[in-house]
Amino acid sequence: MAQVYLSRRNLLTLLNKLDRSKRGDPSACTIVKQDTVHPKYPCTHVTYVTALEDEEYYTDREPGGVLPKDEPV
Repeated sequence: MAQVYLSRRNLLTLLNKLDRSKRGDPSACTIVKQDTVHPKYPCTHVTYVTALEDEEYYTDREPGGVLPKDEPV
């Protein structure tokens, strides 16, 4: 199974890119994870991670369930 690890910094960077894009600034809303040799958390391969707004992604279905305490607000 392919796996990519995102740090809090990675997640916050993606959220910042989404916010910038929403304001009209140019952004691909993407980070590239290339660390396939990390001693504890290696990605299985080079991976592009792209963030999308909910309304852009969930065009044909509702979001999947999450634990109530993890539900974004």
